Formats: sequence, structure tokens, C-alpha cells
Amino acid sequence: MNIAVILGLLFAFGSRDGDAPPVILVSGPPVAAFSTGSPSGAGAAHWEEAPDAADARRKVTDKEADAALVTDGDRTRLILRPNSPAAARDAAAAAAERWATSRALQRQNVDEERMHALVAEALPAPELVGDPALGGTGLGAALGVVTILFFQIFGYGMTVAQGVVEEKSTRVVEVLLATLTPLRLMTGKVLGIGAAALLQIALFGGSVVVAVRFGHVLPATFPAAATMAAAVAWFVLGFAFFAFLFAAAGSLVSRAEEVSGAVMPVLMATMVPFAVAVAAAMDLTAPWVRIMQYVPPFSMLIMPLQVSAHAAGWAENLTAAALMASAAAGLAVVAARVYERSILRMGSAIRWRAALGSRRGLTAD
Repeated sequence: MNIAVILGLLFAFGSRDGDAPPVILVSGPPVAAFSTGSPSGAGAAHWEEAPDAADARRKVTDKEADAALVTDGDRTRLILRPNSPAAARDAAAAAAERWATSRALQRQNVDEERMHALVAEALPAPELVGDPALGGTGLGAALGVVTILFFQIFGYGMTVAQGVVEEKSTRVVEVLLATLTPLRLMTGKVLGIGAAALLQIALFGGSVVVAVRFGHVLPATFPAAATMAAAVAWFVLGFAFFAFLFAAAGSLVSRAEEVSGAVMPVLMATMVPFAVAVAAAMDLTAPWVRIMQYVPPFSMLIMPLQVSAHAAGWAENLTAAALMASAAAGLAVVAARVYERSILRMGSAIRWRAALGSRRGLTAD
């Protein structure tokens, strides 16, 4: 159901007014008279011929086209809707200006081919510097992916904590610990819920790739497959980083209504990387972002953004992943210590400081 909703939203909001190329009609001279010299490539205007001015006006009105150029002798009319895309307006106006200039040069007996050759020689050669940046739609898509990751980690982390509390309150955990060590029990809980979460995030990633591939709802330059692959991989690391902490938080309390208070420190910790990732998206080339993309747990949300902007390759991702995995392993050890000391204690909630301290301090508390 969630996947169907996501696909529906992607197709619904992937309108022509965004990144699809505008359609411009030409009535009168051949289409080449206007389309020649227009920009080409992704997002370039699509030129079509209209049999007459009435047909062109009807198609623009009915939104079958975005603009039309109708020529009558030496005069040209530009037909637009009030909400015609800016790209269509600009492309049609520029084409009309080129056509009018060409007609004026012909009347002055100017050698156009010679003139264009001289102009082409004098034009500056483009030189791109700096790192690639996300456009408006691409940035929105990347932030959407990051937001989904955050809510998945938070939502399934809460599921882990609630599952631990349920087992503890019903004393099922006492039966399980007769055959399993606390660490194995906690790890099994995290892996089981994590597998369900991974399946859902993988289905989400597949739906986004399908929507981009066949629905054309994002720019052609947006690396949907690479971004979603990075999102799935970083979700695994991010979930591993926080899930054991959620499990440890759940072991501190004995009643379901106390879960929210126990997980509050962990919840606040998950919100910090999300806030940093949103800030980083404003300028992914900033020096502080280049540093934070390697720092756990911020890397779990910043790295997918960098991949979506073509700014992070295998080397950067593997380096950040190694650091994240090491940090997750260290936190798992700490969480196991808390879980082992708290899971069999019933009654009032146990404080984090007490659970992390010595066993004597825990007993006294």
C-alpha cells in the first residue's frame, strides 16, 4: 500500500511544467526555420508543425502544446497560455528573434553563413569548474529520500524498543534467556525487525527507480538507481547504528506506556543527523559538509545526498561506511551492556547512567 501511494505521488507531481521538454508548434514556414539554432539535449524544446493558426491556437489552449509561432508574411505571432512554462516562452521568443534577424539580414544581402562562422569563432569556450550541484527538482527528490530514511530508522527503531518491552512485561524474555544469551536475543530482535525494514526500503527504492525510468518525473541527470542503491546500503548501516540503542532503551522499562520516555534520548540523537543533512543539502560542496560526510552517524544521510549530486564515488562511500560500521559495532557493545543488566529487572524504570555503571550501582539504584 505504501509503495502504491509513493508511485502515485511521483506520477501525479511529475508534470510537464517541471522538467519535461516544452512542446512548441510552428505554422507557416518549415519547422527547421525556427528550430535550427535552438538548444539540444535533455530538456530542449520539442518542435512540431501545425497546419494552420487555428489548429495551433486550439492545441495551445487545450494544453497539447505549450506555445506556438504563427507566421504571416514577415510578421510572427507568439501564442501562449497564461500558465505556459517559462522554458516554452523563452525558447519560442528566442526562435522568433533568430528568425526575424535572419529575414532582416537576407533583405540586406548579408552572407549569413559567413557571418555565423565568424561569430562562432569569436564565441567563448565553456569551462566548467567546481562540483556538480542538484537542481530544484533533483534536490527535492534527494531530500525526500533522506526523509524517508530518517522516518524508517525512527519508526522501526521504535518497533524494536516496543518489542523488547512487550517480551519483558509478559516475562517471555525469561523463557528465552534460558536458552539464549542476552546479546544473542537482542541481536536476533534487531536482525528480524531490520530485515522487514530493509525489505520495505528496497521496495520503495525499486518503485522510485521505476517511476523515474518510465514516468519521467525527475530530471534525466538524476541518478535514481545509484541514489536508491546508496540509500538502501546506508539505511542498513544507519539502522544498525541506532537499533541496538533502541533495544537497550526498551530494556530499561517494564511497561509499554513508559517506552516513549525511555527512548527520548535515542530519538533526539536520530534527529540531529537529519537536521544536519537538511542543512548540508543547501551546499553539498561546503568544506564542513565534506568533513561531516565521513562522521558517523551524519554520513548515513549526507552520503546519499552526495551520490545524488554525483559528488561521491565508491572510495568516499566505502571510507564513510567503514567508519560507520566501526561506530555501530562500538555502540552495539554498549547497548548489549545496558540490555544485559536491565532486561530481567522489573519495576520502576532504570536510568541510563545506572545501567551503564557498575553492577553494584545498578543494584543500589
